[in-house]
Amino acid sequence: MSAIAPAGLLSLGFPVASPALETFGLKFSSGGAHISRTMMIKELGALLASVPQGSGVGDYREAILHQNVLGKTTDSTRQKSLRHLRELYSLDEATPVFGLLRKLYAMDAASLPLLGVQVAWARDPLLRATTEPVLDASEGERVETASLAEALAADFGDRYSELSRNKIARNAASSWTQSGYLTGRAKKTRQRIEPTVAAVTMALFLGDRTGHHGDVVFSSPWCRLLGLSSDRAKVVGFEAHRAGLLNLRAVGEVIELRFPLLADLQGQLS
Repeated sequence: MSAIAPAGLLSLGFPVASPALETFGLKFSSGGAHISRTMMIKELGALLASVPQGSGVGDYREAILHQNVLGKTTDSTRQKSLRHLRELYSLDEATPVFGLLRKLYAMDAASLPLLGVQVAWARDPLLRATTEPVLDASEGERVETASLAEALAADFGDRYSELSRNKIARNAASSWTQSGYLTGRAKKTRQRIEPTVAAVTMALFLGDRTGHHGDVVFSSPWCRLLGLSSDRAKVVGFEAHRAGLLNLRAVGEVIELRFPLLADLQGQLS
């Protein structure tokens, strides 16, 4: 089991690195796709709509490079798209975080923006580093790209030049917009998100798999990423239970949470 970082990014308690979590699909290195790309939610949606669930790694590669389901004009852009989508989502259903995304997308395709951001957030430390200015902003408040760049500097010091930080910040701002947290083009403002039962199922599963058990699961990093209080996360968790996405029981202060539909994705964590 991975220990929980005591005061990590945004004090969200993102788990510390471990081989088991890396096998599960989380990433902890300093780099990430947001150096040069956004979370590419439009491309991800086109890919998932074209490649059936249960496909292998080669099928995703074939769809991007040879079938050109993303509509890219050159071989170079197809190769780059494949590389960045792999960085963000793995595109390997044997990697639990992507297998989880595929299963929940099949149940509720409209939830893809909030499913995608949870996986991208788990796999791209650069996106994670820009979380605080977004989640701390009130609904309707301006979120400046400069504040995202400052958050990157606070997390990574001088590892990236000012030019690179600004580019990463612009890409991250686009990703927060694609996933519904921000709205606007040049001037971005915070807007409320309404997590679906599929998105909350993912949040609870990822929280449980990374060591947040019992009542603590409702305040895991992923529930907080979705802007959910512990009480609200529990309410939507029971909605997910009624929808058949998970099994949730509360006996006094004891919480029993199981994921029979996702049991094959537990990987090496327990």
